[in-house]
Amino acid sequence: MKRLRGVLLASACFAAGMMLAPRPAYALFGIDEGPIIAAITALQSAMNSVVTTTKNVLNESLGLINGSLGDGFTQISNYMKAQVGAQEQISDANNLVQARLARDVRNAQIRDDHAVNRQDCLNLEGGQSAVVAAHNAMDVAAALDQAKDERTRGARNTPSWAGGGQAAQANNTHHFSKYCDDAEAEAGICSLASAGIKAADQNASSLLTPPVYADQNAIDSANDYETTLIQPVAPAALRGSALNTTEGQQSLPQRRGYNAAISLAHRIGDDVLSWHTGTVTLSAAQKAEAQREGITQTDTGSQWEATELEVNRKYAGTDWQGDLQAMPGDKSVLIQIALLDAQRNWLMWQQLKLEQARALAEAARLSIAAEQRRPRTSPMPVPSTSSN
Repeated sequence: MKRLRGVLLASACFAAGMMLAPRPAYALFGIDEGPIIAAITALQSAMNSVVTTTKNVLNESLGLINGSLGDGFTQISNYMKAQVGAQEQISDANNLVQARLARDVRNAQIRDDHAVNRQDCLNLEGGQSAVVAAHNAMDVAAALDQAKDERTRGARNTPSWAGGGQAAQANNTHHFSKYCDDAEAEAGICSLASAGIKAADQNASSLLTPPVYADQNAIDSANDYETTLIQPVAPAALRGSALNTTEGQQSLPQRRGYNAAISLAHRIGDDVLSWHTGTVTLSAAQKAEAQREGITQTDTGSQWEATELEVNRKYAGTDWQGDLQAMPGDKSVLIQIALLDAQRNWLMWQQLKLEQARALAEAARLSIAAEQRRPRTSPMPVPSTSSN
């Protein structure tokens, strides 16, 4: 700036000198050239000095500008380098955070996958109750089948062993002693039974209504209804001449077919009865469900009751629904779906067994119908053979 001021001051002095310089003297017949040449020389020197000074100033200014720009570009470059380093640090930190987050998520997933849900244990207990009840119910049904098969065949120590009349009288005696109705009481045959027991051996509710039979009397009523429904009186046993005569021998196949058909009918009825017999201890969750449903809470339940409570608990139980909503991961929900599917398979298996028995009953019905449609033939003499 000082040099620029010097250049401007020299230019101003030159201009003032040009204005205040004395005019040259002109010759009479020409111009005096000396002063003009001197002035031109001085002006040229002054201009050269100004140009040189201006050039120097400009060069120095450009040098300063170049230096400043270089410093600025260097600083900008440093800033960019620092920014790249900062971005790398930010990226490294973000990668570290994301890695830790992914690890925590994976750890939580592993924990959820290996954690046992409360409902898993309850479902297992319910399934075990149903399976144990089913096996115990099969034992009950088998015991009933054995006793009724002997009764149907007229085995020793059964009423039909003594004859058909004795079998009918034994049935009436048993009915009068427990299930006497109003007409029978008015006729003086027996004493009127209580309202809950009267004619119970003829009421389907005795067999089907209770989810579990309350006591032995309820079991007897259900069994007596099944007996009345299938075979109130068994035919007299084939004994003595009924066996060793020709007519007796001819009647034996039909009697065996009758016994087999009645045995199958009793098997189906006893299977239904066994489902309602108390054969298992209910789980805590099943007892809670029974209490919510208003069922009399008992320690001992039946296969029917255990299965029904387990199904109802999942269908309308608030505890199961709440636990299902709170399950942490997909695996827990999938486990519940798998358990439900297993329960459905178990119910379908029980239904399959019943359908097999019903199919046999239908087959027996068809065979009876076919036997009734078979043409009857008159007795023919037994042919004799002779040797040639």
